[in-house]
Amino acid sequence: MRWDARRNLCLNTRRPVPWKRCPPERQCAPLAKVRSADVFPYQANEVATFRTEVGHIGADVSLVPPVGACQYLIIWDFGVDWRHLKTIAKRDPLLAAQLMRFETDKSLQFQIIGYSDSTGNERNNIFLRTGRARNVFHLFGPSARSRVFSVKPAPHYEYLQDNTTVINRAANRAVVVEIFVCGGTI
Repeated sequence: MRWDARRNLCLNTRRPVPWKRCPPERQCAPLAKVRSADVFPYQANEVATFRTEVGHIGADVSLVPPVGACQYLIIWDFGVDWRHLKTIAKRDPLLAAQLMRFETDKSLQFQIIGYSDSTGNERNNIFLRTGRARNVFHLFGPSARSRVFSVKPAPHYEYLQDNTTVINRAANRAVVVEIFVCGGTI
């Protein structure tokens, strides 16, 4: 769901947004990102390994320690050309605990951003980024979903890591959930 902060309207329905808004200066300490137009081809057996449950990264879910009123939950290592989460990621205890927290802590609001590696054409990468973000959105319970103010793809040429290595490409096929708390710190 997208919203217009100036008018407090949901852009999908054109209705006022029903939840309490955080102050307009809702900003996270920036998560380190890379801007690059470089494209690196997959190595032999890289795609086959990416499509396994284990993949290339040991932990598929991580929580960046909070800074002020913001925190990041990162879900890594989506399969090549996959928009869905791997079963191992869905069953991750950290993800389950955070989804429960999101559902019960009404002071939290969220922005969900999907990422991809640089391989393939941009149209497909936008499709993958958007699909990944939406699939993570659908993991949220009804209360938490009502407090998501944006589900979107990362901007063109924006990555979490450079795309030079197998591990970095796995890290770029990710979703970042930006967690904001209204009226305090996390």
